Amino acid sequence: MIEAALIEFGKRGFDGTTTSMIAERAGIQQPYIYALFENKRHLFFACQETLYSRMLEVFEAAIEEKDSPPERLLKLSVAYLELLKDDAWVQCHLQVLAASGHPELRTQIREGFMTAFHQIEQITGAGPREVSRFFASGTFLNALSAMDAPVEMIEHMRVRDADEL
Repeated sequence: MIEAALIEFGKRGFDGTTTSMIAERAGIQQPYIYALFENKRHLFFACQETLYSRMLEVFEAAIEEKDSPPERLLKLSVAYLELLKDDAWVQCHLQVLAASGHPELRTQIREGFMTAFHQIEQITGAGPREVSRFFASGTFLNALSAMDAPVEMIEHMRVRDADEL
């Protein structure tokens, strides 16, 4: 059901997606959604949590204990490119960010983002400035990927070699 919700929210956003659309894609009856989630908002937050959980799993698998903070950020940048291969992940992530302007969603979206931000600080040992740049670059890459931008645009975001950091 979460996979179906990621796809539907990714296509239409929070306001444009109904639980009946998600149920149809998941091949379940709509009441089953409400047996698991209080409402559509809670399902949307579960999608946000799934997005960040997947991201953190990929990141933690990419680094080694011996890596320095710059090496860890470099490895996370390369690992992030793997996440961009999943269209549902990219599109839903962008929709979560867009929904942060929604008064009913803003606080929890911000809290989820801040938790992920601090986890990246802990994983990498990097400071807030470096992690901010990492997230900014990732969000830009999400947008380029979602619009199927020409490879030349993405090449401008080329991950630097460790000795260039």
